[in-house]
Amino acid sequence: MDKQIVDTLKESFNGPLLQDNPDANVGKSERIISLGTGAFILFNGITNIFSHPLISLGKIMIGGSLLQRGLTGYCPLKSAIEDSIETPAPRPLIASQSIPVS
Repeated sequence: MDKQIVDTLKESFNGPLLQDNPDANVGKSERIISLGTGAFILFNGITNIFSHPLISLGKIMIGGSLLQRGLTGYCPLKSAIEDSIETPAPRPLIASQSIPVS
């Protein structure tokens, strides 16, 4: 019974929900985690909008961003971090002076 539920969930995620994106920089497991976390945070923000409006608006924005990240597979923040971490090409060593050895 449990295996059937897991298989059904896998099939639903592999369908239109997690479509391939040529610009994707987020793996499938990260996308699934982002979808679940984003839905939870978004729902939490919506339910508390009248008791804590500013905190709830922040939760709604974060949850929506996580949902967008999970649905599209692209994260602009991750892309910016990966671009800034790229190692520069090594500079060639050029000897400017020669020292005689006796």
